[in-house]
Amino acid sequence: MYKVLLVDDESLVLKSLEAGIDWKKSGFYVAGKANNGVKALQLVKELKPHVVFTDIRMPGISGLELIKKIKELDSTIQIIVISGYAEFAYVQKSLNYGVLGYCLKPFDDYEIDMLLNTASKAVEEIKQKRESYLLELFEEYTTDNSQSTFLTILSEEGLTAEALHVVVSIGKGKLCFNENAKYIAINIGSARSGYIVQCPNLDSMLSTDASLIPEGIQGIGIAQAARNMNSIMKSMEKATIKAWDFFIHGRKNVFIDHDDIKDDKAHQMMKQLEKAISNKDSALLQAKLDEMLIVENKQSLSILDALKIHNIVTFYASTDHSSSPKEEYIFSKEQLNTLFHSFESMIESLKKLIKDLEKSDSLQNESKTYNASLREVIKYINEHYRNDISIQSISKNFYLNPNYLSQLFKRELDVTFTEYLTTVRLQEAKGLLRSTGLTIGEIADQIGFRDYFYFIRLFKKHVQLTPKQYRNQDKPEARKVHSKPHSEDRS
Repeated sequence: MYKVLLVDDESLVLKSLEAGIDWKKSGFYVAGKANNGVKALQLVKELKPHVVFTDIRMPGISGLELIKKIKELDSTIQIIVISGYAEFAYVQKSLNYGVLGYCLKPFDDYEIDMLLNTASKAVEEIKQKRESYLLELFEEYTTDNSQSTFLTILSEEGLTAEALHVVVSIGKGKLCFNENAKYIAINIGSARSGYIVQCPNLDSMLSTDASLIPEGIQGIGIAQAARNMNSIMKSMEKATIKAWDFFIHGRKNVFIDHDDIKDDKAHQMMKQLEKAISNKDSALLQAKLDEMLIVENKQSLSILDALKIHNIVTFYASTDHSSSPKEEYIFSKEQLNTLFHSFESMIESLKKLIKDLEKSDSLQNESKTYNASLREVIKYINEHYRNDISIQSISKNFYLNPNYLSQLFKRELDVTFTEYLTTVRLQEAKGLLRSTGLTIGEIADQIGFRDYFYFIRLFKKHVQLTPKQYRNQDKPEARKVHSKPHSEDRS
């Protein structure tokens, strides 16, 4: 919801404007009202409204003076002039000051709705520019300059408290916060949003009522953060991990990260699982997997535990224990959810894997006629690398054993499955960086990376440059140190 400030020296006009418009329908709410220019400027500083409706002629500070001072404070605030026919000459003059538009008294609801629609688009464009700039700051190594710019952006949005929260939502849709909360939203991946939030009361910051959370949201994670860039980035990762706990505990839940709470029960269950594996006791292993589905046991587990459970059982089922079956491991939370959709489904799949292992013969005697299948697999990867694909999902599609397919990649191509897929994706990323104006986030999404920060880290590791540095490496301006943007560019 965007904030509106109403300014007019006639109280009846203020009441009429506030009561006569369906603000919520257009995504706005009236955050404050002022009957003179001095009070209006004070509220602009306190409330940081997105839109100001102001009369053009008022005693003391006139509407024109107020517009100039508001634009000096924050050029991104959208201003709509309200006036009578007699002041139309002043209205025309105000257009030179960068106002969005004007509406004449008596008010026309349709006219104001159109102006609010225009204002909403302008505010959204400003937010997208700010979001893009913040992501660029996160991409680079933290410097004094980037830290200063980052803190300036927080201050401009009213986030001045030393203790903040980072909220991450998984799924499509935007979260709504309490009206007292101040926040900056960032698109941090495909169907994933991050929010830097300042709110006096954590319990009231975000409604935990599932019916008020957008239908497309699957999970929400919250982590505390200090007011600096490194802390915000670390908390973004923590909140993301917590948001993925919906895979264990169900969708639309809110999960809060508590650094000081360690769950011994989860640790004990993992040790028991590993003991069953070291003893090669299939019956005990299946029993321990069943125990993890008991409600009080499941409550202790996280998405990271689910990944670990999958991978250690996969190792147990591997036919070649002389080398770690890394290709069969799942390190991506997205892949885990794409393959199984729920913790219960994953456990049932692992139990079936153990049963099948007991029945099957060793793959050492398997025919090497799968080489023809490998060509089909390569073709499939080259055509579908944008999707959430893994060696498990491809094995299902081609009716191959994941362990054998992993060995086949290494033997025939001298690379692992993951190395091949990563090479294909990064080559496409390089091409898009060079030939398009797509944002880094859009490119990450197009080549199959749902996590913006993971893509940045992987690109740096393989290319020794950030995506932005790679895109600009032949441009002279790429060697210049970024300076703080002008107020009109900061958003």
